Amino acid sequence: MHKKYINSLEASTKCFLLEKKDKMFDLEKSLYIRFNKKMIMQNIAKEFIDAKAEFLKSNGFEKSVEKLYDIVYVLKDLKEPTFEEEYILAEICNMLGKNIYASKIIDKYFKIANLIQMSKLKELQSKIESRDIWNTKIYRDLRDSKIKKDPTRLTVEDFIISQNTNGSYDIKISEKIKNIVILNKNMPNEPIWNDDTCFVFSEKKPDLYSLLLLIEYVIWVGQIKEELLNFYNRTDFRNKLPYVSAVWFDGLRVSDFYIDIDRNDNYSTEIILHDYLQNDYAFRLKIENFILKQIEYDPIL
Repeated sequence: MHKKYINSLEASTKCFLLEKKDKMFDLEKSLYIRFNKKMIMQNIAKEFIDAKAEFLKSNGFEKSVEKLYDIVYVLKDLKEPTFEEEYILAEICNMLGKNIYASKIIDKYFKIANLIQMSKLKELQSKIESRDIWNTKIYRDLRDSKIKKDPTRLTVEDFIISQNTNGSYDIKISEKIKNIVILNKNMPNEPIWNDDTCFVFSEKKPDLYSLLLLIEYVIWVGQIKEELLNFYNRTDFRNKLPYVSAVWFDGLRVSDFYIDIDRNDNYSTEIILHDYLQNDYAFRLKIENFILKQIEYDPIL
C-alpha cells in the first residue's frame, strides 16, 4: 500500500512537472513569437525609412522602386499584419501611384483605429486626395519583365474547343497552363473583366493543321522583340516616342490580347500594351499573320 502511494505520488509529481514545463514552453514560445514579430516590424520599418529616402532623393530611380516592392511582397505575405505594417503598405502604395490599394487599407481601419492611428490615416488620405490622378506616376517592378522567358509551348491536348451560337468557335487554353508568354511577358491564363478565359477565336472548326499552326504562332508571339522595336522606330503614328530600345520593351505590360482565325487560317491579332515610359499610356498592337501592321495609342484603354 505504501509502495502504491509512493508510485502514485511520483506519477502525480511527474504530471505536474510536465504540465508546468508545457506551460513554460507555451509562454516562451508566445514571448518568442511576439519578440520575433517585433524584430520583423523593426526591420521592415527601418528598411522602409531607408527605401523611402532613396526613392525621394533619386526621384523614383529603378533600384529604389525595387526596394519598395521588396517590402510590399513581405507585407502582403503576412497572415496577420498589424496596423503599423498595413499603414507602411498603404504609404508605399501611395508612393508607387497605386492609390486605390492605399485607400482600401485606409477604409479598412477607419472604423477601428484609435486616435493616433486615425490621425495618421487622415494625413495619408489627405496626401492621396491632393494628387492629380491623371498625372500620377505609376511605378512598376520591372525585374520579371527583363527576364528572358521560354515561349509557351502548347500541345493539341491543351486546347478546349467549343462552338458558339453564331457558328464560330472558341479555342480556350487548358487551366493547367497558368501563363501565356506574349512579347516575353507572362499573361495570366484567367478571365479579364469577368469574361470567360478565351483569347483565340476561329471562323471554322479547327482541324489538326490549324491547331499545329496555332501552336507555332503562340511561340512566335511570345518571342517578338526586335520586330516590335524596329516597327516602332520606323513607323509614324501619334504619341510615339522618338526612339525606343530594350529599356522601353522591358517596361511594356500586356493587359489583354486576342487572336482571330478566318476560314483560310489567316491570323488577325490585337495586343493591348501599356507603355511604362509614358506612364502606362496604353496602345494597341495589330498583327496580321506574322507581320506587324499598326500601333495605336488610345487614352481610353
